[in-house]
Amino acid sequence: MKFEWNKVTWYSKLLAFAFFVALPIAGFYLGILCGAARQQVIDYSVGMPSGNAAPAAASSSSQSQNENAYYKDVAVWQTDANNSGWSIAYPLDFDIADNYAATPVDDWRAGTPSGSGLKLFTLTIPRAFEPQTNFADAVLNVGASDNAAAVEHCLVADPTGGQENAASTTTLNGVPFTVFNFSDVGAGNYYETTSYRTLRAGKCYAVEYTIHSSQIMNYPPEYQLKPFDEAEVKDVLDRIVGTFKFQ
Repeated sequence: MKFEWNKVTWYSKLLAFAFFVALPIAGFYLGILCGAARQQVIDYSVGMPSGNAAPAAASSSSQSQNENAYYKDVAVWQTDANNSGWSIAYPLDFDIADNYAATPVDDWRAGTPSGSGLKLFTLTIPRAFEPQTNFADAVLNVGASDNAAAVEHCLVADPTGGQENAASTTTLNGVPFTVFNFSDVGAGNYYETTSYRTLRAGKCYAVEYTIHSSQIMNYPPEYQLKPFDEAEVKDVLDRIVGTFKFQ
């Protein structure tokens, strides 16, 4: 088919419809979905069912306290059970990516893994979670590999290039995990990683998160930044990890 760009045709009308009508409608719909997720968090923070108007008497102090309570109440979080064989829960206002059709990658887990694997789930806590601080973001990943080398070295500390701490063990929903902690620095940035690993059905699974912050002294004093609350960030991340379970 020869396209005649200087004439009004049926396909030019179709393109115009897509750009000027369909796209704004799609954008509006996505905005509603995002707003609904955020509203559910806000509704929880003022102690009321989703969809109702917030009482005018709710103080900012009590709202802040209840927002903190939301991040501790895993029972009201969203549960992702789309991946075969496992599930995980997370707060609605965090960004996630489900990699249903993932292809093997070398960075399926932190450190220097032997063999490639799949990144199955990624969650990001944005900078806004710790406003006016040196917090950059935090990323939580779920990865798995059935590569022979990856399985062999799954529960062994591997060189990361940064400081490593002694491994420990824990249990998540009845399954034993080996826990690795290591850190790295670069260009005024700090990276603290906690990696939970276990062997399951011939695969190495890694459930891990990295907290990224920056050197607060690099910012001008007029920014009035304060150190971020690392304990608060770690608490919500550990709670997310604690919801990970095999089906």
